Amino acid sequence: MNWKSWMLPGAIFIASGCKIQYQTEKIEYRAESRDIREGKRLTMLVCGSCHYNFETKDFSGKKLEDSPGIIGKIYSANITRDPEHGAGKYSPGELAYLIRTGISRTGRLMPYMHRPNMANQDLDAIIAYLKSDDPAVQPSARKAGKTKYTPIGRLGLSMVKAGEYRDSSIQKPKSDAVLLGKYLVDNLACYHCHSKSFASLDALDPAKSKGFMGGGNKLRDASRKKIRTPNLTPHATGIQDWTEAEFRRAITEGVAKDNSVISYPMPLFPELTEEESAAIYVYLKTIPPIKNKVKR
Repeated sequence: MNWKSWMLPGAIFIASGCKIQYQTEKIEYRAESRDIREGKRLTMLVCGSCHYNFETKDFSGKKLEDSPGIIGKIYSANITRDPEHGAGKYSPGELAYLIRTGISRTGRLMPYMHRPNMANQDLDAIIAYLKSDDPAVQPSARKAGKTKYTPIGRLGLSMVKAGEYRDSSIQKPKSDAVLLGKYLVDNLACYHCHSKSFASLDALDPAKSKGFMGGGNKLRDASRKKIRTPNLTPHATGIQDWTEAEFRRAITEGVAKDNSVISYPMPLFPELTEEESAAIYVYLKTIPPIKNKVKR
């Protein structure tokens, strides 16, 4: 028996001992914001690409078609106010804990939810919205599907370090465009897809992620065809020659510099203000350029 024949059994054996469940910590959290309108805008920006279902027009979840088959079938959770099938039982403290650490109230690790650097004002607004009477978060018993990780997927997930809860004193930048852009790239999780690999992300300091914003991460489009994410650094193989207007059109309308349509899984962010999209553009122009020509 050669070494290749041992790979899957070995992965299964290792994955059987992988830790993807954690003890949760009960915290008291008082959300001071009651800005439901801003909360909805932020929830669409931060959570919408995974949890908003455009067919049902609510946050009842969907299958994440862009996830590589090697890690399994992944479905986003229902985050409507349904107490059994959604997030209705979550207290404000449990929602804050989930977003700050990536750990659910049941102890399940969900690293894509991890936003340790989100300002309290934004976290408050999101929590207020999720607890609101808005139609998109009205209780829905719909379940998109059951996530099933492969042994390799379970192994990979176990290698992601769960976050530790910490009260954030972070203030959302207002007067500095570069800092606002950095904040948005972090909390919109742009770097998740546009860095080299999900396996080498740094949630606490995103700029330390391997190949930060240089693209090349492997995903799948809507037809399950393998694709790589584009380079968004200020290099000739990235967005060096893009104008601010071209960049805004790309991320809010889905039309690239060459007028081609930007395909799934790139989400659109029409909720971004002109100030915010300009800040992201300005920030990306300040990061170290990476030579990485990604074939589209």
